Amino acid sequence: MTRHTVPNLRAVLTFCLTISFSSFPALAQEGTAPNAVQISTHMGEMAMSVDAVGPRQVNDRLRFEPYQALVDIFGRSDVVYLMRHGPTDWSRLDEPNVAPTDCANQRIMSPEGRENMTDMGALFASNGLIPARIVVSEWCRNQQTVESFLSGMREVDPAVADAMPVETTSDLNLLLSLQGSPDVTPLRERIAAWEGDPERSGPLLLISHYTNIEELTQFRIFEGEILVIDPKRDNLVLGYLRLRSASPDVGHFADALASPLLGEERAFDMVERYYAALNARDDDLFEGTLGEDWFVHGESPSRPTRDIDSYLDEIADYMAGIPDITFTIDSLHFADDVVTVIGTLRGTHTGDVFGYPATGRSVEFSAIAVHRLEDGAIVESWQMPDRLTLVEQIQ
Repeated sequence: MTRHTVPNLRAVLTFCLTISFSSFPALAQEGTAPNAVQISTHMGEMAMSVDAVGPRQVNDRLRFEPYQALVDIFGRSDVVYLMRHGPTDWSRLDEPNVAPTDCANQRIMSPEGRENMTDMGALFASNGLIPARIVVSEWCRNQQTVESFLSGMREVDPAVADAMPVETTSDLNLLLSLQGSPDVTPLRERIAAWEGDPERSGPLLLISHYTNIEELTQFRIFEGEILVIDPKRDNLVLGYLRLRSASPDVGHFADALASPLLGEERAFDMVERYYAALNARDDDLFEGTLGEDWFVHGESPSRPTRDIDSYLDEIADYMAGIPDITFTIDSLHFADDVVTVIGTLRGTHTGDVFGYPATGRSVEFSAIAVHRLEDGAIVESWQMPDRLTLVEQIQ
């Protein structure tokens, strides 16, 4: 799939949109995340298990990449999860030479950050992602991260959270700070030595700081993000996990926040989530994607504007005749507040479509879609699947 930035897009477009759906089956392999679904070529997500209990309603999701490394990321006990502490309040900076345990004079987690990390703990426990043990920096924001993480796990399975071994060490303290490690050698050696716990299954979870993680891996990561590292391959980074809601912070991503490219990435992400919801036939995935008054225009002037319910009814008509229909995004194009999607629909004609009875033939036809975004959500869409090509294949 390619992504492009096109100037003055609306001036050159003469027609509109695409639609689609297709189910990515959850991976049912022992030792891996049971609720993992593929949402784009390389990205996957996990929601709360339907069997999870407890008072917490978690609307966020755990995002990971690459999907192709799913077994290594979730199915091995000899990998290390290297995590940056959760989201903090950047209006309150660390005082010079503040001690790691002096919470009154350092940057600490925001209330939203605590909520995020509680959600993450609940998502981990709900999906059976249980670390063998946790090792954490002495700094207050790191201690708050593990407290919130375990709180979320406890709401799903109190026994798992209460039995979790937790070690606090200065080896993971903020690099070059007061009482911090002078370099990342202790962190590197700790990761390299991990071969799994002989008494407990699951990866090692280390909770450290941006500076330490970037120095060790050369990766820039968000607050609350996790890098998955393979000690057997010279501490190679296999992939990442983070909440879908994770975002750049002003402390280490000021350049990205000021870049128009970030807006493009958010727009592309929103549209990819939209198609993932259709592909997975999962209404919950639409949450946070569509604006409250979203509507979709018809394929021609004779087809009126429709809301989400009538739109899904039309999709159901397609699915009745092509139940295995899938949509692949071939390219994305961005300009101003508009994302254009070019894609391909494929499936098998096993039922009535537009009055044409089942032929059993494989069908393939293209589509174009245009989505207008506003305030971080899709508020208006146009569509134009190539129905003529479809009819030619089934008549």
